Amino acid sequence: MSVNEPAAPRPPRRAEIAARIPRGYCPALHLVAPTLVGALVFAAAARLLEAVEAVELLAVPATLLLAFAFEWWAHRSVLHRRAPLLAALCDRHEREHHLAFTADDMALRSSRELWLVLTPPASGLLCLALLLPLAAAAGALFSRNAALLGLATAMAFFVSYEWLHLAYHLPADSPVYRVPGLARLREHHRRHHDPRLMKRWNFNVTVPVFDLLHGTRWSPRPRKGA
Repeated sequence: MSVNEPAAPRPPRRAEIAARIPRGYCPALHLVAPTLVGALVFAAAARLLEAVEAVELLAVPATLLLAFAFEWWAHRSVLHRRAPLLAALCDRHEREHHLAFTADDMALRSSRELWLVLTPPASGLLCLALLLPLAAAAGALFSRNAALLGLATAMAFFVSYEWLHLAYHLPADSPVYRVPGLARLREHHRRHHDPRLMKRWNFNVTVPVFDLLHGTRWSPRPRKGA
């Protein structure tokens, strides 16, 4: 590099990123509000169900499959690629979340860092606003029960995404990892936080269904003779 050439800007450190969190930020409200929205919608949809037929229950696995697919696509094609009109989401994800939490330093250091892990505080209401037209379409195409089951499943998925992602950013010795399978899911996500892997591998945050289907699930190759 020429002596007259300006040095490349240094990536912001975790403390610098955390310093940008709004002063009046309330971590408890950020965690509870979207969860409460999801729980209320789930309960309301379940209460409105009437005489559910067996075939209508297929709305649950169908919705989950679509949710896994959307999670994989959005993480890969929006949060790690500068898509038109959505570049700010990519910048926030890569320049804040991934720089604050690296593969060898995944754990939250304070509750205020929930700002860097959870989706934006109004995301529960935004998710509901996007789902309602889809539920109306499902009701017109299939049945009222199918629409309600799909809506309830989608909101449950949204809440599970929030809580699982939070769990992955707890200390590795947290008692939550006594839940069967959770440590393996955390490891799947931890590998995604390796800067060398994040743009190509391990895009599912909840369950790596579409990472398996698309061949984007990365795991260490076994050594020869092992």
